[in-house]
Amino acid sequence: MAILSFSGFIPEQICDTVRFIRYSGKQKISHYCGYAADFIAQVLEDPEIDGAVFPRSCDSSRVMTSYLDDCGKFVHQLHIPARQDAPAVRYLAAEIRRYKQAVEAHYGATLSDIPERAALVNERNRAVARLYENLSEVLFSAYLDMLHCLLQTPLREQAVPDNLPGKPGNGKRVYLVGSLLPGSTAGSAMERAGLAVVGDRLTESKRLFSAPPVPASGDVYENIAKSVLGNKLSPTQNNFGAILREDLEEIRAKQVRGVIFVTQKFCEPYDYLFTAYQRMLEEQSIPALRLVLSDSMDERTYEAALEAFADMI
Repeated sequence: MAILSFSGFIPEQICDTVRFIRYSGKQKISHYCGYAADFIAQVLEDPEIDGAVFPRSCDSSRVMTSYLDDCGKFVHQLHIPARQDAPAVRYLAAEIRRYKQAVEAHYGATLSDIPERAALVNERNRAVARLYENLSEVLFSAYLDMLHCLLQTPLREQAVPDNLPGKPGNGKRVYLVGSLLPGSTAGSAMERAGLAVVGDRLTESKRLFSAPPVPASGDVYENIAKSVLGNKLSPTQNNFGAILREDLEEIRAKQVRGVIFVTQKFCEPYDYLFTAYQRMLEEQSIPALRLVLSDSMDERTYEAALEAFADMI
């Protein structure tokens, strides 16, 4: 099976998926979130992809099933609660169980290794967290490339290196916020502009490894659900206050000089978050740069904007 997954809400403990990173094929939808549109296009057009799994967590993702209903491939949507309390955990656990049953029914497979996969995810996340703790010394583009490679590799084949190439010189320390960075081009552009990424809140980085580990005992579905909902929050989860408090603590601790906020065009949750984030940063006298990408391949705005931002801070 080659199931393309969309967002960190999809539990890796159930089965292997290919995490969506970027897609260079023809755009199918205009006036739509570029990240979601590219995901839909890849499911429809890529012959190597035979399925799709994605959350029902924002306006764009809610209607994705309508675009994919007649594609003839495996299509499954998980409903994600905005809350993080005990009833929300039970609800998501039932959704995860339903996802497992759907995969088994479609592919004629039996998924019997969930506890073993949970242990592998725990181990992988701990290894990535160790690299992140040293992010101020690590070449961010290499770190991002490594993460993207992991997310498209079967779980049992994932190997996190012990170290990565070091940062050249003393760049200006910045913090990175966004739903996704498509490839390492943005990271490389930041480094060329003299910026050093020392922390982030990206779905493929901080929000990949920050989930609480899944314990070996107890109901495995509830344990996975509790881990997913205990992760660093998405702006779709109705708690901007917690996001701002957590990020500001890290920004202060790492003596960040500026924040780069990356959004996809027509992505309402991150647009709303940016307004609150900008207000917080203004109160702290920390400058911010917003990069709005039209799709997962958009690289036109990077160079000039990043160079100007580096000069300003």
